[in-house]
Amino acid sequence: MSLSGRLFSILLLCVQFIPPALASDEQRFADFGTCRLSSGASLKDCKIGYRTYGKLNENKSNAILIPTWYGGSSQEHAYLAESQYINPENFFIIIVDAIGNGVSVSPSNSQSQPLGQFPTFTITDMVTVQHRLITEKLGITNLHAIVGLSMGAMQSLQWAVHYPGFATRYASIIGSPKLAAFDIINWSTRIKLMTWHLECQCQTPLEVMAAMRMLGQTPTSLTETFEGLDVEAEIAKRAKSAQLPAGQTWNKIRQAQAMLTYNITAQFDNDLVKAANAINEKLLIIVSKGDRVVSPGPATALARLTDATLLELDKGCGHADPWCDAETFSNALQEFLAE
Repeated sequence: MSLSGRLFSILLLCVQFIPPALASDEQRFADFGTCRLSSGASLKDCKIGYRTYGKLNENKSNAILIPTWYGGSSQEHAYLAESQYINPENFFIIIVDAIGNGVSVSPSNSQSQPLGQFPTFTITDMVTVQHRLITEKLGITNLHAIVGLSMGAMQSLQWAVHYPGFATRYASIIGSPKLAAFDIINWSTRIKLMTWHLECQCQTPLEVMAAMRMLGQTPTSLTETFEGLDVEAEIAKRAKSAQLPAGQTWNKIRQAQAMLTYNITAQFDNDLVKAANAINEKLLIIVSKGDRVVSPGPATALARLTDATLLELDKGCGHADPWCDAETFSNALQEFLAE
């Protein structure tokens, strides 16, 4: 995957086409039958997709879990299992497809609960079934690290409070311990637009969503990208080329709903200080100061309440800053994993 391909995919938060990764292992599935969700609802045909890279060492101490970002698949994350980021010569890397991503059980592929019949789920539900995969199917009782980007970072932090001590370190990259007000407005609006599109099958909601994705860039980046172009024509062009079949739309709605309800402080009286005090493992928190997709404030606050290593990027690329400054990102991640 080229740098420009990665940059484009992150800027759109993986809501449009992502070029295939350079390398990928075999797509595998773990079947858990029916999974009980935190709401009490039953998730039928609960199959979870994953890929592995590298070799598990004799004492099973070198495993790293990577949960997928919003709409992303394990195949699209395969570039992380390269020596530049996480070296498969040293680590056993497990990339897990999050519930609702179209690979694991999702509205688009469920035979028994298709489309809108698919129950709402939470980030905690994603983490719970990942824990079952790691322990029941792979026989691993502790992880060297959990590394996540964007929605994957939310899963990493949820792991830290839901299964304390299961991993020795957690990396949150352009993620958050809970959504800021800006993020809630952003994602709730996207859900309304996707629901509107399902109902009307018309262009207007697609055009608004295309414009919102463009607004995910920083103002400077947006101006540089579209200077001299007919912006409204560009919006219409992007909306026209957008492919949003019902199954994919419901996948995005359900994962966005999971992010909206996500909050690691919920079990700590909504107190970030209490949540921070419950995390005793090593933390790496990477944020972008100009992020307009996942606001950096809550993650920065968590870092300053803990002994976390905090890296604040400011390359003008917003949510894509880790790819605009790939060397800094890579070095920070490798140093953290080697500590």
